Amino acid sequence: MGDLEYELRFFFLHWVRCIALLAPVPLFGQGGGARLTKLGLGVMIGSLVALGRSRENFADPGFSGQIVVAMLGEIMLGYLMGFVVNLTFETIRVAGTLISTEMGFNLASIQDPVSGVNVQVIAHILESFGIVLFFSVGGHLFVIRGLVSSFDRYEVGRFALGPELIQAVVLFTSGLFGAAFELAAPILVAMIVGGIALGIIARVAPQLQVMQFAFSFKIVIGLLLIVSTLHLVVPAMGLVFHRTETMLAEMTAS
Repeated sequence: MGDLEYELRFFFLHWVRCIALLAPVPLFGQGGGARLTKLGLGVMIGSLVALGRSRENFADPGFSGQIVVAMLGEIMLGYLMGFVVNLTFETIRVAGTLISTEMGFNLASIQDPVSGVNVQVIAHILESFGIVLFFSVGGHLFVIRGLVSSFDRYEVGRFALGPELIQAVVLFTSGLFGAAFELAAPILVAMIVGGIALGIIARVAPQLQVMQFAFSFKIVIGLLLIVSTLHLVVPAMGLVFHRTETMLAEMTAS
């Protein structure tokens, strides 16, 4: 019975870290079905990792208050890694919001089935495209690889949040929101130039009543720019994914 309880605690702490990583990641959407999917996937990955790991360095907390502390540490580490992955898609969403605002879609928002919040139309389109691209370039594989590597760096029940890790996550966050502007820049700059051109035309030839067709003009130009700059958006998203992969590797490097 003692060996069974020991193994149960060992597996349980692995499950907690895996589930905590998957919880904030929007790849499986929101709602009851998505939560069950994340729970099942976390238990499966955690079980596979636990089966292949040695018990030599495992400090068994037993059924005491220490297991609560160990569980909180696993939740903190897993959620921190999930937060890093989630920031990748927040970056894409911010870029889409910038573009959508410039196109005049401030009030045109829909409920995003992925994140469960109201987002602007272009942001939803870019985020959906980003998720497809994420899977196509193997992004899910480097997330799982980072999760497995984290058990080599931080043995279950022994994680302690240090200032170096906090600083690295803060720097990563600031860099990704800069990447959001880079992602939106080709379309955003063209839209701003188009807006300036409309303003000049309105001043030079007020009889044309430019403002009557300015809104439609910005929508059409914006959609054409999105289609015509996809060859620039794809490598920009790839760069964002690469930064996420690098950050996860740094967090879990032995």
